[in-house]
Amino acid sequence: MGEECTEVIIAGEKEDKEETVYEISDLAYHVLVLMVSAGITVEDVTRELEKRHVIDHKVKQERMQ
Repeated sequence: MGEECTEVIIAGEKEDKEETVYEISDLAYHVLVLMVSAGITVEDVTRELEKRHVIDHKVKQERMQ
């Protein structure tokens, strides 16, 4: 998985959309395999992202006060 992450970073730095999409697709595949292996659902990830958004939103509001 680390190799896939590195390849995404390298492709992104090249600003080559086609290569970046290709590498992101590889990474997404490996993430999905890991999720299945660990019993993690898309809903689990969605809930976590929603929690982070709420926390991030609260932190931004506190900083503005």
